[in-house]
Amino acid sequence: MKIVIICSTFLPSHDGVSITLFERLKKLSEAGHSALCLVSNYSELEDIYPNWSDYVGCIFDNVEVVPLPSKQWMGVKQERNPTQKSIPIIENALREFQPDIIQVEEPERLWTTMFTLPGLSYAKRHNILYIASYRTNFIDYIQDYIPRWVANLVKPALLLLTRWIYNQYSITLVGSQFIEQRLKSWGIDNVNYAPVIGPSLVENPKIMKCAHFFQDFYDLPGIDHTVKILFLGRLSPDKNWQFNCKYLPKLKEQLGIKKFTIIIAGRGELEAFIRSSFLKKNLSPVMLGEVSHDKVLRLLANVDIHVTSSLKETFGRTVQESLYAGTPVLAPDCDWTRNLITPNFNGVLYQPENGEDLIEKLTKLINQPSFLAKLRTNVISDCNKIPKKNDPAFKWIEYLCNIIQRKEE
Repeated sequence: MKIVIICSTFLPSHDGVSITLFERLKKLSEAGHSALCLVSNYSELEDIYPNWSDYVGCIFDNVEVVPLPSKQWMGVKQERNPTQKSIPIIENALREFQPDIIQVEEPERLWTTMFTLPGLSYAKRHNILYIASYRTNFIDYIQDYIPRWVANLVKPALLLLTRWIYNQYSITLVGSQFIEQRLKSWGIDNVNYAPVIGPSLVENPKIMKCAHFFQDFYDLPGIDHTVKILFLGRLSPDKNWQFNCKYLPKLKEQLGIKKFTIIIAGRGELEAFIRSSFLKKNLSPVMLGEVSHDKVLRLLANVDIHVTSSLKETFGRTVQESLYAGTPVLAPDCDWTRNLITPNFNGVLYQPENGEDLIEKLTKLINQPSFLAKLRTNVISDCNKIPKKNDPAFKWIEYLCNIIQRKEE
């Protein structure tokens, strides 16, 4: 199979779309397929990503990553999006590579700066499959970045645009069944669910645990003996950090500050706000910054609880990673978390936007180590039952090969 993938984000930007794409490219190479990946250019962000060039060119056998002319997106420095200058480069790359299939990640995001559907005309001329991958609930994110009344005004128009964009594709591929139902309710009539989203399986999470992990790897003595509470991911408004900053300091009132440590791993525009919000209430979280994708699982395996307050995920990669690493999760009770968490088995759910319930559930987890240990045992036992062939990147390749074969028949 020869595939072209077009995407706004890629490593070294550590978001779920970028990391999933990297894992897929690696699996494509291992399986003997060829891939051309066209992504945003991060060379202008050398101060943030000094290793940007590691993810350009032939990063695996038969896999090439080509950076496109790009610019800052949504006013966030580290977010990049291809510009209209990318269009002729993409068209030329398609002519030279001659793919069997084209997949576009988050086409509505690309539309905001390119104002076109890259690869559509080529796919039509050559009668090949043109796949859209729906990965992010951008329509829900709007209210986190603009006034709510403005968001309510523009949301119907954005919904129409989103429907039109995705209906231009052969297939809209999604990795969650609740997202499949949602897109169908919007009038997107080509939606197809397959279990193709998520991290790779972890064979033995127990071997990643280290008694003095934070002392040895982060030079942070004194926190390994505490209950370690991890927040992992982008420090951006859509991850509900206003809620976290408002209620998490109440944990200190319940327990003092010696029993637990709040650890925040991520990068984003709210980093200074988060730090100052906690400090004003005499609570000092450990800020690790952005943790590279190859170190995330070890970090997750060496904390006690992974907490998220996000309400707008399409899958929830960090939660799945946490479970694969053997660490229970505390999360809001909503559609995407119910997709992954069985209450009081591999995690605990709290009432969405209910800060008192969050603190109550978190306090219980900290004060009852036997309950926390039971959750961890359940998590590891559950993951050991998952067959290796269920690896999402493998499933994705299998899915693409099957639909290409069906089309040729």
